Amino acid sequence: MSVNKAKMVSEILGLGGGGGELHKLTIYYEQGGVQRQGSIEALFNPSEITLTRSAKWEQQETVGQSTALVEQEFRSVEAERFSIELFFDTYESRSSGLTAARAAATFLPAGLISGREATDVRQYTDQIARLAKVDAELHRPPVCELRWGVFDIFTGVLTTLQQRFTMFLDDGTPVRATLTCEFAEVGTQAHATELHSSDVIKTRQVRRHDTLQSLAADEYGDPALWRPIATANGIVNPRDLRPGTRLTIPKLQP
Repeated sequence: MSVNKAKMVSEILGLGGGGGELHKLTIYYEQGGVQRQGSIEALFNPSEITLTRSAKWEQQETVGQSTALVEQEFRSVEAERFSIELFFDTYESRSSGLTAARAAATFLPAGLISGREATDVRQYTDQIARLAKVDAELHRPPVCELRWGVFDIFTGVLTTLQQRFTMFLDDGTPVRATLTCEFAEVGTQAHATELHSSDVIKTRQVRRHDTLQSLAADEYGDPALWRPIATANGIVNPRDLRPGTRLTIPKLQP
C-alpha cells in the first residue's frame, strides 16, 4: 500500500482537506530554448501566504505657519510583493510506507539523525534557488506564476531567497529545509505610477530655489512649458514664487 506523504502530513497539520484530491502549490516559470515553461511542485503545501501592497506618499514641508500642518503628496503605487515559506523534508523510509506517527515525527526539533533513510533535500531546494539565477537564454531570472488549485496566486520574479537547513544525516547530508521566498510583481498594470506624467492634475509645494521653469522641467520634461502652471495658479510675476506655496500642476492640453 502506497501512502501519499504530502497528503497525510498536510491533513495532520491542517494544511489541506481530507475529502478530495489534494492540490499542490505549483510554481510555473519561463525558460529559454525549446521548452517554454517549467514547473516546480511544492513538497508540502504552505500554511499561509502573504501579499503586500504599498503606496508611496511624500510628506510636504509647511513654511511660515504658526501651526504645523502635515500634508502628504502622492508619489506612486509600488509593485505588490508576495512572500511564502516552503517546507521540504526527505527523511523517509525507502522500503516501507509512511505511518501517521512517522509523518508527524518529521516535525520534531532540528538536529542530527542516524541512518541512511533519506535523500538529499537539496534536490528540491535547488530547483527553487535556480529561479533567482540568470537563465542563459533569457539573460535574466525567469518570471514565475504561482498557482494552487483554482487559486492563481501571483505573477512575479523571485527577489529574495533564504534557505534554512535544520536536519542532517550523520554524514552532513541535509534532509530538512525551510525556504523563505519573496517575489515582486511583474506583468500587470499595478506597477509604480509615473511621477512626472503630463496628463494628470497634481499639486506641488514650492521649495527653496524652485522656479516655474524648474517645476515645468520636473513635471513636463520641458522648462519652456511653465506658462500653464502660471496660468492655473494666477501667477502674474513668475519671479515672485514663495517657498511653502502649494501650486496646482495642470495636465497639458493636447
